[in-house]
Amino acid sequence: MGEDRDEPLDGDIGPAASRPASSPGTASPDAAEESRRYEAEREERRRDANAVSGRIAVVLAALFLTFLIYDSVTTAVEAHDRGDDWIYPPAVIAAVCAIALVTLVAWAVRRVK
Repeated sequence: MGEDRDEPLDGDIGPAASRPASSPGTASPDAAEESRRYEAEREERRRDANAVSGRIAVVLAALFLTFLIYDSVTTAVEAHDRGDDWIYPPAVIAAVCAIALVTLVAWAVRRVK
C-alpha cells in the first residue's frame, strides 16, 4: 500500500502521464495552461457541433410541419369537394401546424439576431 496513486500507469494518457518523475505531485504551469487550452478548444468544438445539429433539427421540423400543412389542406379541399366534414379534422390540423410553423420560424429568427 506504499504506492503513490497519482503516478501514471504504463499506457496512461493525459496530463498525468506526461508528468516528470522528479515531481510526482505537482504539474508544471505549462501543462496546466495546455490542459486549459485543450478544454477550451474542446468546448468550442462541442458548441459548434451543437449549433449545427440544432439548425438541422429546426430545418427538419419546419419541413415536417410544412408537409403536414400541405397534406391537411389537400385533405380538407378533397373532403369539401365530396361534401364530407372538412373543418374539424383536416382544417384544424392545418391551422395548428401553421401556428407551430410560424412559432418555430419566429423563434429561429429571434435566435439569429
